[in-house]
Amino acid sequence: MIKKTISNLKEISKMNEALIKQFKLAKVKNYDVLAKGTGIDKSTISLHLSNKRKISLDHAKQYSDFLNVPLIKIIDDNISKYRVVRYVDDFGKVTAGDEDDDDIIVMPNEIEKTSDKVIYHKEQQMAYWYNPNIDCFKVNIIGKLCYVKSENQSRIGKIVTITKANIVVQDLMNKETYKISKNNKCYPIVSIELLEYSNSVKLENSL
Repeated sequence: MIKKTISNLKEISKMNEALIKQFKLAKVKNYDVLAKGTGIDKSTISLHLSNKRKISLDHAKQYSDFLNVPLIKIIDDNISKYRVVRYVDDFGKVTAGDEDDDDIIVMPNEIEKTSDKVIYHKEQQMAYWYNPNIDCFKVNIIGKLCYVKSENQSRIGKIVTITKANIVVQDLMNKETYKISKNNKCYPIVSIELLEYSNSVKLENSL
């Protein structure tokens, strides 16, 4: 019980660490000014800056606007963040992106971080989530989307058939099919998220 209490105290002491650091740098101490500038009431600001309440993603955005700093600099580890591991185009072709790409997807802090990874479509602002711990060859996902990872060309496509040796995948755009063998990696797409209409936010990891 004592060890658990100490652990909880350490976690609380780190709460909103990034936010508090930015306020110290800005040298803004008047809560009336903060409340007026952010639109957040003084009592909530007091709870945030005294480590008594985690900031929400909405509050983080308001603080970011007021302090004129990137949102990523306001967000602590209490808000789940996922690095975009690959990018996908309209045809389902998956690439590493440009050398300047360093994006992350920020989830609301009430969502616990999982082992899922994200592939991002820039033009459509769409996130394709896959679980690297699930093997397409071991589950029945016929008719579902998957991420095929190979040395030659990686793609997102629709599973048509599965045998012990191969999986037939259909291209997203032109509907052509191709086979992949067990030498390649294949992971099911567990969810698709339109960021324009979701609570998640894509940010450049400009720390």
